[in-house]
Amino acid sequence: MNGETRKIVRIGLILGFAAGATACASPFSSSQVDPSSPVAAAATAAAKAKGPRRKFSDIPVVPTDVPTDGQIRAKVAQQQAAGAALAKATAPNTWDLKDSEAYAAKARREANPPALQAPTETDRANTEAFARAARGRASAPPSQPQ
Repeated sequence: MNGETRKIVRIGLILGFAAGATACASPFSSSQVDPSSPVAAAATAAAKAKGPRRKFSDIPVVPTDVPTDGQIRAKVAQQQAAGAALAKATAPNTWDLKDSEAYAAKARREANPPALQAPTETDRANTEAFARAARGRASAPPSQPQ
């Protein structure tokens, strides 16, 4: 029974390789370009043009400033420690409101709000004139679509 299984697997592998070889039998042949295409001439010229050959001297040199595994590990550990310290410093219940009245008084001094005054008759007249002008410019939309 095992001998037959090996034969079946062997035949399957041979057929698979044969199918794969026939699928890509001619990978370097160029396909036909549709002559009615607006880029047909450019595509044909680009397919026939020979590109420069690369040389081993074109390979860049190996960089020398690559950090070692230990240096990367130390940087990661340092960043994780900084993250843990930040999470601990900003954790819930780490903020206390102390001396908030002094802070509020300082903010009020720096803001320097203007003194509140009751509106005068001139202010009221200006407001009414503005409202009257706005009402004059406003119009209801037409009831019938146009």
